[in-house]
Amino acid sequence: MPLKKILFYCTIFLIVFPSIGTGTLIAYSYISHPQINNNISDQDDYFWIGETGPLAPGSRESRQYPFVCTTTKFDLGQPIIDNDKPGGTAIFPELLGYPLILLKPIGYSEDCSVFTRVDYFYFSKTNQKFAPFFSLNKHDDDIAYIENKGKQIPFIVRVERGTINRFMYSIAMLAPYSESLNSPKTLNNAAWNNKLMYKFQGGVGIGRYQGGFSLNKNHALHYASLKRGYAIAYSSGTRTSTHYNLKLAEETAVMVKRHFIAVYGEPIYTVGIGASGGAVQQYVIGQNNRDVIDAAIPQASFSDMITQTINVGDCELLERFFDSEFQKDPSSYWSDWLNRITVQGVNASQTALIEKWSRSPAPKPGASECVNGWRGTVPAVFNPKWTHSAYAKVMKLFKFPKNVVNNIKWTHWDDLHDVYQGPDKTGVTTNSWDNVGVQYGLVALRNGEITKQMFLDLNACVGGWKHPAQMRKGDYPWDKSASTGQFDAWDQANMNLSLNCKKGNPAPRTEGDISIMNTSYDSGHVFRGDINIPIIDVRWYLEPVLDMHHSRASFESRARIQANKGHSDNHLIWFAECSDLDLVTLDWHCGYDPTGDALDVIDLWMQNRDKHKDRDIVQNKPASAVDRCIGAEGEIIYAGDDAWNGILDGKRPGPCSEKFKVFSSSRMQAGAGIKGDIFKCALIPVQQFDEIEGYNTLFDPTEMERLDAIFPTGVCDFGQPDVGLPSQKIVGR
Repeated sequence: MPLKKILFYCTIFLIVFPSIGTGTLIAYSYISHPQINNNISDQDDYFWIGETGPLAPGSRESRQYPFVCTTTKFDLGQPIIDNDKPGGTAIFPELLGYPLILLKPIGYSEDCSVFTRVDYFYFSKTNQKFAPFFSLNKHDDDIAYIENKGKQIPFIVRVERGTINRFMYSIAMLAPYSESLNSPKTLNNAAWNNKLMYKFQGGVGIGRYQGGFSLNKNHALHYASLKRGYAIAYSSGTRTSTHYNLKLAEETAVMVKRHFIAVYGEPIYTVGIGASGGAVQQYVIGQNNRDVIDAAIPQASFSDMITQTINVGDCELLERFFDSEFQKDPSSYWSDWLNRITVQGVNASQTALIEKWSRSPAPKPGASECVNGWRGTVPAVFNPKWTHSAYAKVMKLFKFPKNVVNNIKWTHWDDLHDVYQGPDKTGVTTNSWDNVGVQYGLVALRNGEITKQMFLDLNACVGGWKHPAQMRKGDYPWDKSASTGQFDAWDQANMNLSLNCKKGNPAPRTEGDISIMNTSYDSGHVFRGDINIPIIDVRWYLEPVLDMHHSRASFESRARIQANKGHSDNHLIWFAECSDLDLVTLDWHCGYDPTGDALDVIDLWMQNRDKHKDRDIVQNKPASAVDRCIGAEGEIIYAGDDAWNGILDGKRPGPCSEKFKVFSSSRMQAGAGIKGDIFKCALIPVQQFDEIEGYNTLFDPTEMERLDAIFPTGVCDFGQPDVGLPSQKIVGR
């Protein structure tokens, strides 16, 4: 082959995979063949090219294809060929280790397996991050030292990487300086504190690929944990940016931990750490499987993903209504962003400028959490015909059959079609989202913040989302090939709307699939509060910058635990203040990280557990295991069991409750409770609700007729259990 053509292929590959050969964290490597530890006693528990899973016998048929392997991008090389027919990721000939992607594939990989490797890193004093390690002589002036078991040792870390259950995993552990780089298969665990931290990670993904790999001090090389001597387990399969199948995440975590025990030994305990979707996994896996983590530090948490969609699905419906009212009348009540809080519940700002949505016909400046945090979620999660363009590009690159790719349904529920037992007769898996009977703005009406006419217009015109089978790709910017003149910030092309909503033809609401709701509970995707491990829920207070990680979510989880167990004494909530918040650009930086302090409290708690096995988890709480709120420099503002009084009870607000305002939600503003776990409300006739609310003193007969037209099947009675809850699960209400 001519040299010019070879260079062309290599250049193309570097464009597609820019992380290769461009300063990524690649250090000394040892390729495992077949094992990295000569002392492994049970070879069945260690798989030198990665256990492909799944654990459940007979469930392999439910595994996704097409499924994109990403090991090449993350320095693990092309996956091992496991078949010669299209259906997996294409494997290409290589030149100097680079795949020649313009040549004919030499095979395909469905399992994405690679050989295990070991790398070394050190913590740089200069750059305050991990860097490749080669020798003490080479890095002596830059390497940080830490105290370990009473001695000062170089902050050097050994990282094992490979594949388990089709996902990339890593095990990181302090490596004493005496360990030979020439023979990492003889592991020296002398610096390990015999405790394991499982690092979960967040994001929102709709599956179909192996995921990304964050080899930095916040994830696979978690600084606070390594510094304290913990080993760290990490997997791209326990990142919700890869997928939101929490049963698959649980299975992957079980397999990674089983591998860790086989190679390194049984840890004294395992603590989970992770933010956002990483917090969701701790709550849900901690509830469903008592063998994965023994304690949890969820950060910037949500209780689960599936019930979070309830409020998120309201966001654009409400924003479209507010913006359309503003378009008609610039002096409308809804032109003031702070007035929108009365219905949406989430925070809003009159100063924010979001360049990405500058074309939307909304008051400027200004935004809400719905705009800044959640805009784009419905297309990405609800719409089977929409996905990020990168998926299509990479599937084309790796030679997946076009007809197979075109038939993929890009929704959370279709990603879990084997869990939800879809698709239905329409060809797609339906979803759990429902807003039938929801009286948006009911609390604002009660409080006199909106008029009855505003209440009626809002509920007549808000509408709902189309059935997934009726959705289309959308207008610009959701469909990049659509006319830019047809700009649709809210994705209203996929909404149920009515042009005459104020004149007797209300916009239809959306009926969710009760069987999907039932399955959400039965499959363990709903956090019900049935969890009995130490939990420190850590949150940076980001309400002023409209961040999606609203503070209410910590108390949703606590409320569910209280409802399930009768108490929440195993659940702590810590808020940390951030001083560097830009109220215009909505950028933020929080200097103090309370995670290390939380780890220390968890460690005391677990030590008490091991010393006093006759006590329960609450009786073993150390004195420092209390709720708290913390200043921007790490100073404790207040700590005590009464810190958050007033949020979940009728008591006078505690010191932390007064300092950090907790906002509401659209469903709470419609009369629901803070648990946020009602997929579908029980309905009662408007006339029956009138007896409770005294509507007859507020609405005249004509207006009551309009209410009947808006809510022909009745309105929500949030005092009753969730209609979507399987009957055997109705507990704790």
